[in-house]
Amino acid sequence: MSTLLELRTRARRLADAVGNEFFSDAEINDYINTGLGELHDILVLKFEDYYVSSISFSLAGDTSSYSLESIGLNNLYKLMGVDLKQGAETVRVPRYSFQERNTFKSSQALYSDRGHTNHRYSLTGNNLNFIPTPTSTDEVTVWYIPTYVKLVNDSDSVDDRIASNWEDYAVCSAAIKMRQKEETSTKPLELEHDKITARIENAARNRDAGEPFGITDEDMGVLAGYGPFG
Repeated sequence: MSTLLELRTRARRLADAVGNEFFSDAEINDYINTGLGELHDILVLKFEDYYVSSISFSLAGDTSSYSLESIGLNNLYKLMGVDLKQGAETVRVPRYSFQERNTFKSSQALYSDRGHTNHRYSLTGNNLNFIPTPTSTDEVTVWYIPTYVKLVNDSDSVDDRIASNWEDYAVCSAAIKMRQKEETSTKPLELEHDKITARIENAARNRDAGEPFGITDEDMGVLAGYGPFG
């Protein structure tokens, strides 16, 4: 994967700005990071799991709301799912809507007919909330997509989940911004940028081409012992 220095050099070349002190290195670095951030958005919104991380924490008895900071989740971009481990069983915790916030009360069905807790979760602001209020200290795993991390040092490299030719998106974006500041024509670069964008959007689809998704059973993985094999 290319380093920040390599991307900046390519951007200067593309904008015919090699040795041009009108553009500082720091300024071009900002342009490149903006482009890489946009590329991150494109790949995330394809929902092909290019970026997936997880973090685990333990529930606290009689605590229903957990700030993202308190569980060590400081770089959340999009939440993918929540798992709950109870004994030897790991189940998927379904999401509840704001309108359902009072559906489960401690006096109501806390346990399913299979014996595990009927928890639901909701991400509200910077808090992860559970209903009904947990009474155990079971382990929770949060699956999420992290935010884009900027390249800072010249030796910092582009994330290896990004195909090398996709870096052209950020290089071309930076060159366009340089031309705009210089008040020179950006039309050829904009056309090239459109081609690069279309190519990436098409190529990013169906990352796992061998096993395309089918219809999902909403109860799959929610109930202990409920799955394709039993």
